Amino acid sequence: MITAATIWEAEPLAKALGLARTSAARWDGSHAGRTVVLLKTGVGAKNTADTLTGLAPKDYGITISAGLCGSMNPLAKSGDIVADAREADLDLVKPLRETALAMAAPFHFGKILHTNIVLQPKAKKALGEEQRAVACDMESQAVRRWADGKTETLAVRVVLDEMNEACPTETPENETFNAQLKFALTHMTQLPLLIKTVWRASRGMKTLSTFITKYLETL
Repeated sequence: MITAATIWEAEPLAKALGLARTSAARWDGSHAGRTVVLLKTGVGAKNTADTLTGLAPKDYGITISAGLCGSMNPLAKSGDIVADAREADLDLVKPLRETALAMAAPFHFGKILHTNIVLQPKAKKALGEEQRAVACDMESQAVRRWADGKTETLAVRVVLDEMNEACPTETPENETFNAQLKFALTHMTQLPLLIKTVWRASRGMKTLSTFITKYLETL
């Protein structure tokens, strides 16, 4: 199973893996001889936990929390792949680096710290040093808590904002065109940052989708 918070993270993954949409928040199919389920959880720990409620971790051989993350280390740049593979079997960990080497993709192993809010540069730097974290996101911890050791769990993310860069603190209320248009019109002063963020997110998710596709083919 693969989880992703938003439609902008889930759709590139579904396309790369050849999955078919079976509901508003789910895609199903197979890749490299394996059954694959992709879930759009919504942003944050609560939405992620709610989405996973009722699903049995033991039904999945591996669960990957995928999507965007914020850098908490000056070496992790926008577009780099970050993997948090704590407690995962070595047979799942080694192919991560091998996939990165085959793609010549900048890659970092390390802790992905949970946060409930979008962190700005000073907080990312301070918490990154304090917690020895490479990056942060809002969903991976909830996925690990749900898994509870009953399925191999990885967080595989792509860096959106670098450690010294700001990221929009608000997002559209939903994923419809009207909501996105309203958001843009009411946040005109942030428009340059929003455009930069959207462009980076699109580019980053293409890289991550290719990475996860190739990674699954090595297992």
